[in-house]
Amino acid sequence: MKRFRSFLIIIITALVLSACSSSKSNDVDSPSASPTSTADPAAPSDTASTDPSGSPQTSLFVEVKSGGSIIQSYTFNDKLENAVFRKHTSLPYGVYVPEFMDQREFSEGVEWGYGEPRNSFAIMDGSLIQPEFQQTEPDLATYKEYVGTDRSDPKMEYDYFSFHGESHELIIRFAYTIEEKAEALKLFLAMITSLRETHSNEDFKAGVFLTYDESSLDETQKAVLQCAMASMDAIIARDAKSFAKTLESQAIADALSFLIDDGNLYRFEELESITALDEKRYNVNVVYKRLSEESFLFNSSYAFTVRKNKDGEWKVANID
Repeated sequence: MKRFRSFLIIIITALVLSACSSSKSNDVDSPSASPTSTADPAAPSDTASTDPSGSPQTSLFVEVKSGGSIIQSYTFNDKLENAVFRKHTSLPYGVYVPEFMDQREFSEGVEWGYGEPRNSFAIMDGSLIQPEFQQTEPDLATYKEYVGTDRSDPKMEYDYFSFHGESHELIIRFAYTIEEKAEALKLFLAMITSLRETHSNEDFKAGVFLTYDESSLDETQKAVLQCAMASMDAIIARDAKSFAKTLESQAIADALSFLIDDGNLYRFEELESITALDEKRYNVNVVYKRLSEESFLFNSSYAFTVRKNKDGEWKVANID
């Protein structure tokens, strides 16, 4: 009997050890045993471009360097409000701002706002401020540049966005009361897409600085080029009379008068080509930079169409 009991104990012990070994093996292979995150679910993600929902995100800044489209008005409270471009006082950026919003400066940047308590849109120097974000606004997490929300003030909400330029890091802040948030948020989201990089007039040298190999041009090409360059010189000088003399007619001068009157500065930099359209018509293709009144820098090209008139003179027939 004792032998039977001893044998039974041995068998039970073996079965228990086998079960433990099997359990350990299953634990290693089971996905449920992988480490779990201990991050605070209310804390913002380290990578602001990651949407927790996995949905594709949208960038708010798509026209910053190009100068972008001109914004003339915004819709606010079902009413069109005229907008004007306002520059930051110390950073090379600005936005289109509704005329009813006044400007104020503070230590970290510049804001435009309305009302009391004040609803405002601010551009701040990212090197001077590191805001703390206690919460995340799900509706704003769809934007790549959204970084977090501060609701520590029971009467106000502050939403923050970041922009990384070549030489500056910006923090954009929306501030609004709970009552104004719905309308103010729509307006501020429209304003943030109007962020533009600006350039100093003092750093921009206007003029005609075409680079080309004169020895590669025949006599006709040289004459055509000189005609086009006379037009460029008149544009740089904003001399309407001299400009008109380089053109085929006064009607063309009137049609192209915007090149003199639009307040832009031009720098003609490179001769791309001189192309014969026929025996009496050539295109002079040039690369240029343009600095707008708002201090936006554009890179583009013009084709000066030069044509020989009945008197045998080369005149500009169009600039496109």
